[in-house]
Amino acid sequence: MKKHLHKLNALIIITLVAFTCVSCFEIVEEINLNDDESGSFCFTINMSQSKLNINSMLLLDSVNGRPVPKKENLKAELGKVEAKLKGDGSITNVIVKENWEAYIFSISGNFNNIETLNKAINNISIGLGKLKGGSPQVADNFSYHDGIFTRLYNYNLVKDYNLLTEKDKVVFNNAKYTAIYRFNLPVKSFSNVDALKSKSGKALMLKLNIKDMITNHKTLANTINLK
Repeated sequence: MKKHLHKLNALIIITLVAFTCVSCFEIVEEINLNDDESGSFCFTINMSQSKLNINSMLLLDSVNGRPVPKKENLKAELGKVEAKLKGDGSITNVIVKENWEAYIFSISGNFNNIETLNKAINNISIGLGKLKGGSPQVADNFSYHDGIFTRLYNYNLVKDYNLLTEKDKVVFNNAKYTAIYRFNLPVKSFSNVDALKSKSGKALMLKLNIKDMITNHKTLANTINLK
C-alpha cells in the first residue's frame, strides 16, 4: 500500500496494512465534548463482517505480493500505542480493546482539551504507522473555539488513490466511516450536509463511504456551532 494513504486516518492504517484484501469494514470515530473542552474519545475498527476472509488470509505468508503481518506483531504494536498514550500523561483512562474472534479493535481515553486530543490521535497514527515503516502525516483533526467545534479534514488523496492497482482500490469499495459527536449543549447549526442531528439536538452523526472521502466526493469536515 502506498505510504501516502497513511494520511487518511490513524486507525485506517492497521486495516490497510494487516488485511489488504478486506473491503468490508467500518471505522467509527466518537467524541464526547464537555463545555470546558474536556471529554472522551473512542476510535473503533469493526471488521467482523470479513472475519472468515481474514482468518483465511492470516494463514498465508503474503497477499497481493505483500507479507501478511503475524497476529503477535499486531498485538505488540497495539501494546506500544497503548503504552505511548499512557506514558504521555495528557490522556487518562486509556483502554485498548482487542477482539480477535470478531476482529473489532478500539482505542479510547479521556482528554483535558482539544490540543491533547489532537496529540493523542497523532500518537496513535505514528504508532500504527510503524507496522509498515511509513511516516504518517501529523496534523490537527479538531478545533474548538468560542462554542464552535470543528472537524478538520484537509487531505487530497485522489492522486495517491489513482496510483493504486485495481486490487488495492477494492479495499475501499464497501468500507464505511462513521463520525459521532456528542455535546452537553444543543447543536445550533452545522456545515456538513450529510450529517444528521439526534432527536435530543445534542449529537451529530455522519456516515460516509471511505472511497467517497478519498476521491473528494464527500468529506468529514464539519463546523458545528453550539451557541
